[in-house]
Amino acid sequence: MTYSIGFRAPNRGELARELLQRLGDDAQDEVGAALYRDGKQPAITSPAQIPAELTAFALSAVQAALKDPVVLQRALGEFLTELKPDVWFDLTFETGVPGGSDAMEYAESLALDRRTKMMFDERHVFINGESFLAQGRDAALMRRLANERRLAGAELRRASADARGLLQDWIEAGWIHEC
Repeated sequence: MTYSIGFRAPNRGELARELLQRLGDDAQDEVGAALYRDGKQPAITSPAQIPAELTAFALSAVQAALKDPVVLQRALGEFLTELKPDVWFDLTFETGVPGGSDAMEYAESLALDRRTKMMFDERHVFINGESFLAQGRDAALMRRLANERRLAGAELRRASADARGLLQDWIEAGWIHEC
């Protein structure tokens, strides 16, 4: 028997649709705003026929959008961690210590909420459909959180101010809980 809990493998068509849609959302920034020019287009007898040059221009635009593997990795990670529409988090933030990132000074550990989806690649950390660039010690910390779904208090206190701020945001969103 094989059991799979919490992860549904997308089919190829669904994956292509989602990634192309996400890439399309960022295409203007990634590909640029070059205009199609047909100044050398000779007179034609079939004005409704799509010119081959326009098809080639469109193909080059799509290939340019797919050229940067980092953009594709980001889109894939965001898609794989995106929550279903019926998933929501309790946004109440209750702790026995003062709020802000200093609250983590007193936390014994943090754990991901059972509904939180967290993954990573070489450059990014993905959580609940969002992506963050991560490197160095903070990236190792976030990868450990993604893999083990928990961080000890000693690990939290060694995190940079930026990482602690991000963790605090996730606590306030209900994605992570103090324990």
